[in-house]
Amino acid sequence: MPAEVIVALIGGGALLVGTGGGAWLGHILASRTAARQHKTTAEHQMIDQLQEELGRYRERTDHRLDLLEAENRGYRAFIGLQRDHMAEHGIPLPPWPEGLPR
Repeated sequence: MPAEVIVALIGGGALLVGTGGGAWLGHILASRTAARQHKTTAEHQMIDQLQEELGRYRERTDHRLDLLEAENRGYRAFIGLQRDHMAEHGIPLPPWPEGLPR
């Protein structure tokens, strides 16, 4: 076989191997990048979901707190009425519990 044919075959083989190797490497790198982007997207979706759940939890907690504060004001007003009634009728008032605001 003439030398020119051997050189052409070697060059063509190198070209095929280089092109195939480059395509293979490109495929590997592209798939890794896609996997990372998918993971990042999934993480962001989970973070968004958790933030929404936290927002709903805070809203419910604020609502319950408002209800408890209104209930507490009602009980305190009723206790005040009872103490006034007791004082009007000469009934000795029990001592106010320590640590409990008036």
